[in-house]
Amino acid sequence: MPIIIISSDSYKTGREISKKIAEATGYDYVDREILDTVTKKFNFQEGQLIKALEETPSLFGLSGRLRNRLLACIEEATVEKLLKDNVVCHGLAAHLYVLDVSHVIKVRVLSDPDKLVSRLSSEAGGPADKIKISLKSNVKKHKRWSLDAFGLDETDPSNYDMVMNLSQIDLDEATKNIAGMTVYRKFQPITYSTNCLKNKNLASRARVVLMEQFPDVKVKADGSTIVVEAKIKKRSKQKIAGMIKKLAGGINGVDYVEVHAVSDFRSGKGDLNR
Repeated sequence: MPIIIISSDSYKTGREISKKIAEATGYDYVDREILDTVTKKFNFQEGQLIKALEETPSLFGLSGRLRNRLLACIEEATVEKLLKDNVVCHGLAAHLYVLDVSHVIKVRVLSDPDKLVSRLSSEAGGPADKIKISLKSNVKKHKRWSLDAFGLDETDPSNYDMVMNLSQIDLDEATKNIAGMTVYRKFQPITYSTNCLKNKNLASRARVVLMEQFPDVKVKADGSTIVVEAKIKKRSKQKIAGMIKKLAGGINGVDYVEVHAVSDFRSGKGDLNR
């Protein structure tokens, strides 16, 4: 069965509709509760993980390298859950790293702005006009975050299969419409899409292992083969490539490792070391 991933301009709105969809479909519900598992496995603080999901690196916040490692650990845990299918996922940025998995239904939910302002004003006790300004700022903030972390604009509707505006439809009807998408033929798992998700799982597991020593690595997987891109100086290419292959080769499910020494991730220029 398909997987449903919900992204929203409001965490509470996304959580509310995600839970309703999970109840309507009988799917498992996955959200930031899995961060507790990540903290225990990797000895991070949950506050650090939440910051990684919401904030761009800064001088007084998380460094870029730490943020990337935190996101990699979250991705590994999330993809592991998604492998089971029949899952509604929210709050873990999964819509940004499973774009090419065809049996994942990616939905963007936009809150009713008047109701959102009213709720936040009631909760925080602040004036409505200031809350409206803050909400607009948050939209820009999350756009910057998604572009910096994944090179994708999470506000871009082309990254979703459906965009649902709750100003025009109530929550129950929205839930019904999103749940109804699970019967569409396009979103049924096929061998190719299932293998895509398995590849993402293996790549994420390998990346987490490698990032402890090589924080800037990029990893792709195809079956039992993984391809690693790493910033390596020419004089130490053979040594570092050998270390990477030894580490990656010890990961369950990996049979073959390619290492690309890349001088610039943006250009993709580098040498291949098999």
